[in-house]
Formats: sequence, C-alpha cells, structure tokens
Amino acid sequence: MCTSENRHRTPDQILGPYFPVGRGAFTGADLIGMEAGDGQAQGEMIEVTGRIINLDGEPVRGARLTIWQANSFGRYRHPNDRNVAPLDPNFVGCTRIRSNEDGSYVIKTVKPGAYPAGPDWMRPPHIHFEVRGRFERLVTQMYFPDEPLNERDRLLAAALRPELLVAAEAKLQKTPRRILNFDIVLLRG
Repeated sequence: MCTSENRHRTPDQILGPYFPVGRGAFTGADLIGMEAGDGQAQGEMIEVTGRIINLDGEPVRGARLTIWQANSFGRYRHPNDRNVAPLDPNFVGCTRIRSNEDGSYVIKTVKPGAYPAGPDWMRPPHIHFEVRGRFERLVTQMYFPDEPLNERDRLLAAALRPELLVAAEAKLQKTPRRILNFDIVLLRG
C-alpha cells in the first residue's frame, strides 16, 4: 500500500453517455449471470476487487458504488447505445453496491469489449464507477493493463495521472478467472 506522501486522488473521468437508466441498476456483485437469463454472460470472466480509501489511507465504509460497462462485444444495455454489436441477454451491465467495513468491494463481471466512439476513435475496454462517499462524489473509469488502445484513448490521456486509472493484475490468482485490483482514493471519503 502506498504512503500518504505518495497517495493521490483517483482522477475524474466523464460520466459517459450510458449511465444506467430505467428500472434502476441491478443490486449485487455478480454481473455474469442474470436471474431471468438462461445462462452466463459471454466473454472473459473477471473479478474486480479494490478498496475505497481517503488520502490518509483510511477506509471509506459504506461508500455507494454505481458500476456500469459495455458487454464483451462493446455494447451497453442502454436505449441510446446505437452500436450494432449484439446485446448479451445474460449480462445486466450495471450494478449498485456498497463498500465493506474495510472499504473493500468486489464484482464478478466480463471484460468489456472496445467500441467505436467516433469515426476515428475506438474506446479501449473500461468500466465506469460513480463513488459516493460521506463527503464527496467521484466519477471515474477503470482501464485494463496492457491494452494497446489505452495509448490512443483521448479520455485516458486527458487524466492528470492516467496510471492511477489502470487496474493492476492481482498477484495471487486463486480462481480460474482473472482478478484485477482497482483501489479508488477520495480526498476525504
């Protein structure tokens, strides 16, 4: 863990055009299989873990996280997404959870696909986070390590400290699914 001298607030990112709408987001940490679906979501199964902490390294207990992403084909489950990529009937695409007493959270999901954001711009795989602590709100995005599209992404390049937005591979892989760590640092919590 980093010390308070070198800890930095997680950079802001845009809310994005596909913030969850409608009936409200699914509540639970498993986005891989929907109760109404016939199976599991398509794509590479991953687990994202992390902690919500403040600049002093203290856990932010009970932080509200809204998490949303594209499916493995690069399409959001949102009425405004006009991407021609297929929808996955077994992937909900968003959730709302709270951080635990130690500030930790975990979700099971699929690695999102890249998608076109304009005629000359492909967004790299990423997951959106809206974090509401006791004192502040942060909207950010988590990017995947070693993605070639990261280098050319306009939003990632515009961040003050883009390296803080790239998840780290977990050192100990105890499951067959890939585990990524993404800690989120708020100013006060």
